[in-house]
Amino acid sequence: MLQLSILFLINICSANLEILEIKESSETFTIHLGEPNIIYQMPQADDATLMPFQQNSFCQVTQQTVQTETQQFTIIQSDDFKDYEFELDTPLNFREFIGMVHINDGMLAITSDAIAYLIKFNYDNVLSKQGFTTYGNSIDFAGVIWKANLQPVIPSIQSRDELPQLVYSKKNNLAFVLYSDSAQFFSVSEMEKNEKSMYINQISNWIQREERGLTKEIDGYLFSAVGRAGMDIYEIQETDVIYKQTITFSDFKLKKEQLELKDFAVFKVKDGQYQLYLLDVKQGLILAHMFINQQGFQFEIVINVESQKGGIAVDTKNGKNVFAAFEQNGIYFYIEYLVNFNQKSYSIITKQESNYRIVDVDATDEFAIISGVNHHQIVFNNGYDFLAPHKEKIVFTQIGMRDFQFFQFSYEEDQLKDAVKDEYQYDDFFFGVTANNAFLTKFKFVPSRVVCFADHYNKAQLNQYYTLQFNQSVIENNVMSTNKVIRTTKNFTVQVVTTFLFSQQWRLIRILLFVLGGIILTSCGIVIYQFRKYKIQESNLDEEIDKYKQKSFDQSVLKLNDSSIIIKPQKVE
Repeated sequence: MLQLSILFLINICSANLEILEIKESSETFTIHLGEPNIIYQMPQADDATLMPFQQNSFCQVTQQTVQTETQQFTIIQSDDFKDYEFELDTPLNFREFIGMVHINDGMLAITSDAIAYLIKFNYDNVLSKQGFTTYGNSIDFAGVIWKANLQPVIPSIQSRDELPQLVYSKKNNLAFVLYSDSAQFFSVSEMEKNEKSMYINQISNWIQREERGLTKEIDGYLFSAVGRAGMDIYEIQETDVIYKQTITFSDFKLKKEQLELKDFAVFKVKDGQYQLYLLDVKQGLILAHMFINQQGFQFEIVINVESQKGGIAVDTKNGKNVFAAFEQNGIYFYIEYLVNFNQKSYSIITKQESNYRIVDVDATDEFAIISGVNHHQIVFNNGYDFLAPHKEKIVFTQIGMRDFQFFQFSYEEDQLKDAVKDEYQYDDFFFGVTANNAFLTKFKFVPSRVVCFADHYNKAQLNQYYTLQFNQSVIENNVMSTNKVIRTTKNFTVQVVTTFLFSQQWRLIRILLFVLGGIILTSCGIVIYQFRKYKIQESNLDEEIDKYKQKSFDQSVLKLNDSSIIIKPQKVE
């Protein structure tokens, strides 16, 4: 009963916490000896606790988790290099992927020496079989359509010594290759045509910066984090890119502070109105509104968040659960904020240290991936964390992941959405590149559940008794509550049945008996049908015979009446 005591103390100590109690009716479950069974599932539970009333219990609760399935194929082969490429006077002449972006039906990936690859998803092969004739084969989930060497068109020597950054604009179907002092763009549709030449456009008014971090395209604008300089904004036009302005703290009426932007996320509320999630190196998370109208750009700080140094990355998908990663004195940790722009409030839901280096954060509607170099953690969106201190971390491994993105199903051309909607619960799958490979990873949600397994060692205890408690967040007006939790309690009994056959075997036997019964009934139906058919035929035949006999008698009478009567003459003596 230790968990109940802890919950009671938390309830007393948290004056603003309201626990909504629900008690489900008791239930009895039957399991078979030597056979594992999932007796109860809790799809909505954020966490669960199982309390047995005896020792050596054979039931346990498993927390919600995510299963992954990954496909990958090698793109960059050792024989792709030529001798002269190793003679290039640049420290980045090694050819390894360092970034990628999602396009309508595939991705663009770029190497350290600015070789751009156009990769298209093989949607048919995700479920069936069809490959590519150029690169790849029939078993790959994608294939390389074309590649372009951008080294000869890099405008400056400084850029040749920098890692390029890729950005894609769906609205214009343009790809941007960015450096600290220069930038260029090209048409993806021209690349898709697989022609021998492709036109590269230089952005003439690109502002040179000492450092350049994340750059995103949002509704026809480029937003680029440029460190101490703040954030540059460019407008994408049909044939050119125009510099608009640079955001600093003066735009937020905080002139005494200097914005040192590390990362940012943008959530679109409606046309012309956005929520900004800026991660400053010294200030931490900054929550603000951005308005784009005919007068230009307007900014307004909405929520004052407690400062947190050492920002690494930030992201949000639903605009409410915000995940940010930090590093302080060699210790990496992440924080999950729950924010409400309408009420101008926030709270810290989770603050956890990481035992590996954090390099990025990417969020979906349901969870976030706190990614490292090889090991990555899945963190579910939550309305609380203090009631589930026993939760185990969900960690998966993807060796050498350089960059990845979630599928953005706002792209109407994405056929994979329809292809896998019945098999997987989430709409978001992620894909990316390692040093030489491309990979595609699908997620499958596994809810909290109670699993029981009794072997011959538990034979003495054929009945066991448990109390199950699970908690879930409260959603009010489409907003996750920070001071309410639904706690459900359920008592149940587990009975062990010792039979010679397991339940799966009984199910198979029942299926076979059902099939056999169906065959017997069908056979009986056929026999009865044929018997009735023969009886009808026999009856029809009897009627035909009677008609024939009657007809023969009538004919014989007619012949007798029509015949002449001949008297036999008597003999004369």
